[in-house]
Amino acid sequence: MTETCQTCRHFRQHYIKMGWRYAPILHGHCVYPRLKPRRADTPACPCYRPREDA
Repeated sequence: MTETCQTCRHFRQHYIKMGWRYAPILHGHCVYPRLKPRRADTPACPCYRPREDA
């Protein structure tokens, strides 16, 4: 598995509204240690922590 922002627990995905539903887009932001804009396919930074899926 490759470590990208999308698989990090600190990444927050952005969405757009398409009719009655919301669709994920390639952009989002990282919340650790401060707010930073990120793309989902960006290689992970040193603060990477794997996402714990429920």
